[in-house]
Amino acid sequence: MKPKKCKICGDKYQPTRPLQVVCGYDCAIKLSSRQKEKKEKKELKQIKDSLLTKADYIKMLQQVFNAFIRERDKDLPCISCGTTANIKYDAGHFYPTTYSFLRFHEDNVHKQCSKSCNMEKHGNISEYRPRLIERIGLAKVQWLDENRHKRLDLSIPELQEFIKIYKLMLKQLRNNSKNTCKKT
Repeated sequence: MKPKKCKICGDKYQPTRPLQVVCGYDCAIKLSSRQKEKKEKKELKQIKDSLLTKADYIKMLQQVFNAFIRERDKDLPCISCGTTANIKYDAGHFYPTTYSFLRFHEDNVHKQCSKSCNMEKHGNISEYRPRLIERIGLAKVQWLDENRHKRLDLSIPELQEFIKIYKLMLKQLRNNSKNTCKKT
């Protein structure tokens, strides 16, 4: 048998058995405890995941969705007042999250200055609408108007899938942003 590299200490050793992955007893004990810890962590994660409610998953999706919207619109001005100041921004909903069908609809959510427009002016909808029409077009805004009362009831597996999708899309946006910065 060829010499191998120990999975624990990294030293080269001559194996005495075909499936041997460590150099000796000390490393075998360490490997065993690492595998046990890994298994316990996996079991703990499964238990935690089983205790999550639908509301927990909706909250998780809302967080990743909002982060995606802020990243998508980071180079755009506030949808309501047009500011580009260096301030905190939210993912502002044209129709609020109580309209379940539009809660996670990308045409309904845009970067909005946090304090002034989103908080103090409760979305600043009178200024939001005309700029929304400029940004996505009248037909899409009318579609939002017509479909705002529809209900959307996502199951936990669907919520989990959307969380994965938006995490991936957010990661891609951030990677594209980094690549663009490197080129300039």
